[in-house]
Order: sequence, then C-alpha cells, then structure tokens
Amino acid sequence: MDRLSLYPSSDPRRPAFNREAARSTRQALGMRAEDVASTMLSAYGVQVTPLTVLSWESGDQSPGERELTALAGVLWCSVGDLMGSLSSVHQHRLARGVSTFDMALRLGLSPTEYEEMERGGRWRLTRRQAELLGDALALPLRARLDITGRDARAGELLRRAVTTRWQPYVQPVCKLLDLPRARVGGILHHLHSEYQEMVGTVDWGGGTISMEPGEEGRAFLARLVDVFCERLEA
Repeated sequence: MDRLSLYPSSDPRRPAFNREAARSTRQALGMRAEDVASTMLSAYGVQVTPLTVLSWESGDQSPGERELTALAGVLWCSVGDLMGSLSSVHQHRLARGVSTFDMALRLGLSPTEYEEMERGGRWRLTRRQAELLGDALALPLRARLDITGRDARAGELLRRAVTTRWQPYVQPVCKLLDLPRARVGGILHHLHSEYQEMVGTVDWGGGTISMEPGEEGRAFLARLVDVFCERLEA
C-alpha cells in the first residue's frame, strides 16, 4: 500500500520535547545548565551552550534527535522520558529507543527502505509488517490506521455516521477497526449528537438530515478520525 501520512504533526521528524520534564530532571540531579552542556560535549560530542539548554527548557527552542539523545544520557533517563505528546511513527520509534536498522530488520526491509517510508510518511507494508511495526512501537490506533492505509475508509464511515444516522455504521466501523460494538456505538452516538448540535437538522420525509455545516462543523469533520481515536483511547 502507498499512503500519504495523515497522522497529525507540525514536524514529524522533530522530537516532541517535554521541556518541563527536562528542567525538573536536571534540577533533581542538582545540575546546572553549564554542567549539562559540558557533559553533552565531553560524553557525546554534542556541542551546545548553556543558554541553548535553558532555551530548550523555556520552550524557545527544541533539541534535534541527536541533541535529545545526548541530553537523555546526561540526565540519566530514557529519551521517552523527555518527550511529550507523540505525533508520528518517527517520534514513537525514538521514544522507544529503537534504531531504524533494528526496525527495518524486524520488518524484513532494508534500512534505506524503512527510512524512506518513515521520513516521507508513505507506508508500503503488508498487513503483517504493519502489525509488527504497530506492536513493536506500541502505536496508538490513529497511527495504526495511518500505516495500514485504513484512515481514509475510517474517515468516510465516521463522516457518514455523524452527518446522517449513526446506527447503521456501528458494525462497519467495528469490522474495519476490529473493535467491540458497545464502545464504538457509544462513541458514534456522542459524536453524532455533538455534530448535530453544531449544524442543526431538518426533517425530510420522516428522516433527519444535517444542514450545511459552518466553520465549526467543518473543523469537527476535518478532525473526526482523530477525535474518534482520542475518545476511544480516553
């Protein structure tokens, strides 16, 4: 399958840095920014200034992958401990401490093949490979939809469910995503109600039909797959 990644991220190659975790970890160790910078250089060959370390902690800047790895080593924690909300397969892999070489080996791909897919977000995987990738990185549902190419179909079903009648779409969504009927039904019901309150409805021959959505309704539909996954995993 050849899919353009729709998993939301402003920069899927940039680590999701948790500045609060970095600052609190450094302070708990009794280290100054100067100590962190000097140890990053001496132990990992990564040159940064104390002001750069403080700018990471203030949120003015964020470290790159090599810098983040070195920072985690200096602070005696895992890379994942210094990462916030993860929004790409690349970030999930980095947080798990899995190299591209090891991930490629697990999937039966060359490192170059894997790196190209991860970098471009265009996944050409068999169902088995997608399962292995998802399990190895403990990917959430939204990311699994992306790597398996089911995101477009899921979006189509969910859109129909909230804009028309939600009941007929419970079973198709359950089948597509391999989810229990009770959980899917409850979420679709709530999403349908929320959307209908945004746009209003009209009675057309005994059936309820949504009116044309405004800006709020269009934004809701644009994030529908994300919202569904968030509700499911809440």
